[in-house]
Amino acid sequence: MIREWDMLRGVACLSVLLLHVSSWIIMTVGVAPEQEMYEFLRIALCYATPTFIVLSILILANRYPEQLSTGFWSSRLQFILVPFLVWGFVDALIVESIYRNGMLWETFVNNVVYGEFVGWFVVVILQLYAIFALMKRFKWSPAWFLPMCVIIALVHHAVIALPYPFFEENRHTMRLLFTGWLGYFALAYLMGMYYTQIAQLAKRYRVATIVLVLLSGIFLYIRLQLGYTEVHSRRIDLVPLVISIALLVIAWGQSIPYFAPIRVISKYAFMIYLMHWEVLRFSTGWFVEHFDSTLVRVPLLFLWTLIVCIILTKLLSMLPFGRLIVGKIKK
Repeated sequence: MIREWDMLRGVACLSVLLLHVSSWIIMTVGVAPEQEMYEFLRIALCYATPTFIVLSILILANRYPEQLSTGFWSSRLQFILVPFLVWGFVDALIVESIYRNGMLWETFVNNVVYGEFVGWFVVVILQLYAIFALMKRFKWSPAWFLPMCVIIALVHHAVIALPYPFFEENRHTMRLLFTGWLGYFALAYLMGMYYTQIAQLAKRYRVATIVLVLLSGIFLYIRLQLGYTEVHSRRIDLVPLVISIALLVIAWGQSIPYFAPIRVISKYAFMIYLMHWEVLRFSTGWFVEHFDSTLVRVPLLFLWTLIVCIILTKLLSMLPFGRLIVGKIKK
């Protein structure tokens, strides 16, 4: 594995965790801190989920320039889809144990079909894997297919923004449709195809990548000032930030020492993503009760959740059927 890919995965994973730590604290306290910078940072952290998608497609495009390997689908269904289903059921079981509404099966279906739990991004990634497989199977040319992906994504976001009841009522579910993510697919595919050249250029002009991130942040902040305050990962104005942060990590990751914490976080990133919501569900109340300051609550809850997720993943991976629960953990 190329080490800057591990770094990008780790950075995105920690960003998702930090965002959801702040979300749970807000839900538990009942009110968000009235600080504009806090709101801006929460919006900016939403770059993380699209970054996971970009990295996934980038790696596929780089590894499979011509055709897919024989075990492509079997490994992904076993180590991605099955853990997704397992944790979708765990989430449903916990919700049912708390609310006791007698709808375990319905909650489970809502989790894995309609994306009602934190692992919803897996549904998107599997759809994009299918698009990638079709592209390779039928030899679709990137010259026409990738621009079409961008157009479809723009149309998707324009349509769902229309003030019709159907789109307003199903906005949450429509985030799962691959059409809304095809723009990231196109950009990631190009980055994977020409990764060697892009990595070299990024490293040569690595100071420029910092400027790009700053400009992307300023653009996002201006949008916040104009009233675009939604905190979610489908915002079109996140695209520059996603790409610029990816380039930043690719540029600097080639020079930064490959520290053990980077390897560990990357190794457990998938399960940290699937598991952290449940840890936060049971932990946030205690931290809110015992610490009054947001500046204290957030980092302590963040570190606690990260450590608990890694330890639980390690323990579960030791079970005979551990791979079905936590996926494939790299040695």
